[in-house]
Amino acid sequence: MSNESLEDRLQRLSTTAVAQSAAKKRAELAVLLAAGQLAFWPESDRGIPNELVRCAIFSAKNRREPRKVYRANAPLVVPIIGGGEVIYIGEELRQDDETVWMQLVHLSKESCSEWVSFSPYSFLKAIRWPIKGDSYTRLLSSIRRLATSGIEVYSQRFDKGVSTKLVVKYEYAKNTEAQWRVQVFDKDDHLLFLFDKLYSRIDWDMRLALPDGVATWLHSFFSSHREPFDHKIITLAAGAGLATDVPDSDQTEQAQLDSKRKERLRETKKTIRRALVALMGVGFLESFEITRNGLVRVVRVVRAKRRKAVD
Repeated sequence: MSNESLEDRLQRLSTTAVAQSAAKKRAELAVLLAAGQLAFWPESDRGIPNELVRCAIFSAKNRREPRKVYRANAPLVVPIIGGGEVIYIGEELRQDDETVWMQLVHLSKESCSEWVSFSPYSFLKAIRWPIKGDSYTRLLSSIRRLATSGIEVYSQRFDKGVSTKLVVKYEYAKNTEAQWRVQVFDKDDHLLFLFDKLYSRIDWDMRLALPDGVATWLHSFFSSHREPFDHKIITLAAGAGLATDVPDSDQTEQAQLDSKRKERLRETKKTIRRALVALMGVGFLESFEITRNGLVRVVRVVRAKRRKAVD
């Protein structure tokens, strides 16, 4: 006769039910992936989970700024605007890595396979990078970053944290005409969960027409909302991975620190304003306003109008 208490038995049954539900969900999403129905977006768009465009996991820092490396004992922890957080270990990711990753995901969806094959030449053409030696090196470096890093996403919609990899593995050749292969998904990986229902559709032509950085980050961020909310400058800056504060120093007087903080905030405001102007220039925004108290308000162009403008 079992000595298991009623409470322990209920806990065991509950744990088993959760595990069975998760396994069923993985199987369902694996079937959808195999059928080319992982997510529904047209050729003109690219898909990305909302959690990843509402935080600084793909930061908007200047390309000339050295990338940091985050280790297991000191990972990067970034809040998701709207709730949740992402924990990251690896070499810092930027907006160019997001472009590469979205294209890899798109190829996986189109080929109905976890693995994708492509020539580096065709990939560079698809993301509109210059066809030259440096771009091949840059592409391989980006794939390496995506494959060797690890992330944990705590999402409010799942009410749990999941660990995953953005790219499972890859193969490449030094001959630029040869095919490269990348395994984007693993059917047992939690990355598939993030694409379940709540993902953003990014207008690809518009993204590629924008300069990598704050403009592309804001484009993805505002695309993740049906109707964009008002956000403070400092909220958007933090979401894009831009520093707005100045570290305290025992050797610097408070008045000087306050002056430096105000100056940095002014520079951040100018950076975001330039990005918003760029978003209007490609036909993504109809208008924007930065209020005196630092709120950013935007009005998006109706999607049908945006498509007509691009076409």
